[in-house]
Amino acid sequence: MNDKKKPKSKLKAFRDHSFSPNQLVDLTGLSRSSVWRKVQAVRQGAVSSKSEVSWNDLAEFYKASGQKKRDSENKILVFANLKGGVGKSSLSSQVAMRASALGYKTLLIDLDPQAHASLAVGFSNLDEDVPTIMDCLIGKGVDKKDIQEVIQEVTPFLSIIPASLSLNFLEIKLQPDHRRAERLRSILSPIRDEWDLIILDTNPSASTVNISAYLAADQLLLVCATDYLSVTGLRQLFEILKDLQHDFKDFAPDIKVVPNLFDVREAMAQTSLGTLRQSYGEYLSHTVVRKNVDLKEAQSLSQAVWLYNRKSPASEDIVSLTDELLADGEA
Repeated sequence: MNDKKKPKSKLKAFRDHSFSPNQLVDLTGLSRSSVWRKVQAVRQGAVSSKSEVSWNDLAEFYKASGQKKRDSENKILVFANLKGGVGKSSLSSQVAMRASALGYKTLLIDLDPQAHASLAVGFSNLDEDVPTIMDCLIGKGVDKKDIQEVIQEVTPFLSIIPASLSLNFLEIKLQPDHRRAERLRSILSPIRDEWDLIILDTNPSASTVNISAYLAADQLLLVCATDYLSVTGLRQLFEILKDLQHDFKDFAPDIKVVPNLFDVREAMAQTSLGTLRQSYGEYLSHTVVRKNVDLKEAQSLSQAVWLYNRKSPASEDIVSLTDELLADGEA
């Protein structure tokens, strides 16, 4: 595989991507010759270095290769922070894309009216009329939608419940419901066994919607930029989680702090990472996600960074973080 980035005009979005044999080598860890044979079986004919496997063929490839994704429990991951600009949407969407390409059936739920996670995976229809999770959380009778009605397919392995500006009004409309904090958990309960991973991208606030997401989480991923304000704000979020543990006795998610946007050249970034290790060492992820322009460029194309430039630091870190989160759920 050519390790150089493809020209933007030639690079397809993630939902339209076809995998080259060399990309399948990277995904599966199989030898090149083994991948070649399996691609030939899927394509039912001769293959060349330019032969590609579509999303529809990918499941057949995994079946032909004997690859079986790691045994892990179905789980709900929630990416959170009270502060904006820390990279929650970037990480949630990139992890969702990586997990889905590994064969995990993944549902991404965008809870942020800015809809950055939706845009990142190529869902660009963000009109207020587009069904969102709000249509499941509020409404009565025929006006209330079943969650299956608002799920949109991105690829055969990845689906999304997109966001839109209408989510700005969700907080107000939830107020009259005294059970609002647990509404999301109850809505997700009937479908959680249908998905290997359900990933929620929250908005940067201490809203009822976010509290509802926290209560639904099996694993709560606190994304923290390596700067002074983000690290300081993390203390406030832990106070909220402490209150939730007091108010909801069954609230016991696995909490992981994910350092993001780390730049080794910046003294403040090094100081902040040191503070995170000292104050939150027991929660800290092994992966430290570095600041890298390739991630922004990949997002502008609605593409996975590890397909955009497989040798970039951002690619290495997203692959590492996804592997870490998947390993956390191994049976």
